[in-house]
Amino acid sequence: MKVSVKGCVFCATVLAALLMVDPVLAQLRTGSGGKLSPIGQPKVSQANKAGEDKVEIKRFPPPNKTAMVRTPEFNAAVTGGQPKISKRPREWALFEVKYSTPSKWMDELSFTYHVMAKGKDDDGKDAYSYYTLTLRYINIPKGDHMSSVALPPSMVERYGEPISLALEIVGKDGTVLATQSETIINYPTKEWWKDSNVLDKPQVSRRTGLMDRSKTPFALINADDYEVVQ
Repeated sequence: MKVSVKGCVFCATVLAALLMVDPVLAQLRTGSGGKLSPIGQPKVSQANKAGEDKVEIKRFPPPNKTAMVRTPEFNAAVTGGQPKISKRPREWALFEVKYSTPSKWMDELSFTYHVMAKGKDDDGKDAYSYYTLTLRYINIPKGDHMSSVALPPSMVERYGEPISLALEIVGKDGTVLATQSETIINYPTKEWWKDSNVLDKPQVSRRTGLMDRSKTPFALINADDYEVVQ
């Protein structure tokens, strides 16, 4: 069978083109990691993903007298032309945190609060109470948000006012996205809430009683600033 010179040239040209295209296609399909991925859908780098999951704490409350807030009055009853006011106003230790998220939506964020309060025992000696509470927020849109916990008046009156506050914000995959702590006393370690040398001292008692804001009288104030707690 005779093959023309023109035919040979054409075949060689096509073969060369295929040899040049195949590596390009392979690179597009595998990406830099060597795993197959759809053409036209570049893989998102882990650096970009980490940036999207970042959470910024924009305002953090000091654990001192400024955290003490009186119970809000909602009673609209009027007696003799004057609003009815509680005869014994009481104070809560209210901790309000402002934070910001850059992602369009975040599925879930866990906020773990740690509070140390200082009071007196029956003998008049210094005594400390440690409280902790974890809140899980869901469906968090991009922007600024608020998170809040509180110690009720009875706990403050009995066991003392707060002297230290710490917060850890954790993502859905367990990654710590933000941490902050404020204290008016010195601890041997910065992360005092993880230090057994602090929490296991005889003067420190672990207590329950720290409450989510939605379970307090403050729940009706600016409710839209707070995300849903699961």
